[in-house]
Amino acid sequence: MKMKYLLIIVMGALLTSCASVDHRFFRADVVGFSDKPTTSYNSDRGLFMNLKPQGDPYDLLYKPNMLAMQQTVLSTPRGDNTTVYYAMELAAMRVKYIRRKIAKNDPETKYYIFLLTDGLDNASSQVAKNEKRILFNRTPEQYQKRVQRKLKGAMGLFHKNTFEVYPMMYEGEDMQEMKDKNNLSDTTFKKMLADDMACFRYSSRGKEYAPELISSDDYAGIFNQLRDDFCSSSYTFRVPKSYANKNIKMTFVNRDGEQVVMTAQLKKSLFSYRLIKVQFSDGVTISDKNIAMGKTDVRKSEKAFAKEDNVNAYFVIDDFRLNGQVYYPIKESVTQEYESRPGIWQPNSEYREVTEVNVDTYYILVIDGSKSLDGKNGNMKGFKMETDMALQIMEIVSPLQY
Repeated sequence: MKMKYLLIIVMGALLTSCASVDHRFFRADVVGFSDKPTTSYNSDRGLFMNLKPQGDPYDLLYKPNMLAMQQTVLSTPRGDNTTVYYAMELAAMRVKYIRRKIAKNDPETKYYIFLLTDGLDNASSQVAKNEKRILFNRTPEQYQKRVQRKLKGAMGLFHKNTFEVYPMMYEGEDMQEMKDKNNLSDTTFKKMLADDMACFRYSSRGKEYAPELISSDDYAGIFNQLRDDFCSSSYTFRVPKSYANKNIKMTFVNRDGEQVVMTAQLKKSLFSYRLIKVQFSDGVTISDKNIAMGKTDVRKSEKAFAKEDNVNAYFVIDDFRLNGQVYYPIKESVTQEYESRPGIWQPNSEYREVTEVNVDTYYILVIDGSKSLDGKNGNMKGFKMETDMALQIMEIVSPLQY
């Protein structure tokens, strides 16, 4: 019996479409798979594939390229087999290539991979051997470990980048039949799927941050969970360097009228500035850590803005959330104050919101084209629902308002 899952892996440096931003680098690729993997870019296979030039990714700063990528998604080749391990290996190798050759090791670029499938691998080892990517056949367990090694090696040593894989599984007809025949409880069934798909989970921040498998027999449920897990906000602001050793206060308001206050002290070090003693209003978290408990600081921006600025220091709040929900401040409502003397807060009347924000993103959609998506009789619409969801993923990843 052929069993399938839906896995999605996304890679890229991102601000989501929920935010209005200016951009610099936003690119993506598509890897489709069934009888064998296909890529939206030209690339040799084989042992030394990354030593040879590869085709360019889609530059999604331009709308025609977004439309071309959408067409590639819809044109994913169909077949009777599943080569998900090999497809994921190629995606990991492509991330490594983009990091080194296209993004030029930019420390602020974020990477994501989204893989979509509905079943277990049954052909990766033989196809990879046929294409001289491996010399000897691998067992499923060996290839799972190989995929994890490739994901871990994509960023290289001493990296500062975020790289995450988002696995999602569609519990299609084959999976439901297997569950029923074996009288599996919902809990046992979910655990089995999670174990089988564990090799695709990955986060450069550590195992504890690796996105969990999202599985369901409903594409809408998968997409909604992905959107909640993936959608995040990176917020950039500036502080005058003349405020060194002073306490500063930032007040934010979102479109729901929810106010957040951040206080911190600007500290000058030998070559740069940083914020210390960072405190937020109750309920605020950033980067999955509660900064009100002192577990993390707002990081300094490591990338110069388009115009050289010798007056201000720039800082970034990653994954800005209030009570677990993504928090987007209204730019026009942000205010900044500094403590001119103990207990006296002086407004910075010259403060203006940052208008140039770097959005450095690369991601890959890994899409299953196997015919089992449409059921044994071919009368289901699993493939169409899968590709429709892939197009929705492109929208939530995109920071662009074309």
